[in-house]
Amino acid sequence: MPQPTRNAPDMIDVENMCAALGEAYHVVVYFTTRLRGGKVELIGKTHGVPYSQEAPVEHVALASWPVQQQKDVVATMYTIAFDLWCQHDGGGATAATRGAPRDWQGRVQTPRRRR
Repeated sequence: MPQPTRNAPDMIDVENMCAALGEAYHVVVYFTTRLRGGKVELIGKTHGVPYSQEAPVEHVALASWPVQQQKDVVATMYTIAFDLWCQHDGGGATAATRGAPRDWQGRVQTPRRRR
């Protein structure tokens, strides 16, 4: 039977990530779990002042998986909290730089002919 890794995040790590979001960006994180269409959906939302669910939503992150699949919910919550952090920080967890590749001086790289 597979064993969880020792480095897997626990609820203390999730709490620390949510507290860091609150300190850095003045938001509170709410997690919602729902079952829909044979899938489990774990949704994380950040709300600003007045720090309740009635406040406007600033950012949203979602993770879903089939009901039959066993998933570590705490690790998923940590991943969602990290994605929310990345969104507040100016991108997303999967955000990639756009446009042509640039060199260290900021100039657009031009392809060179092979010899």
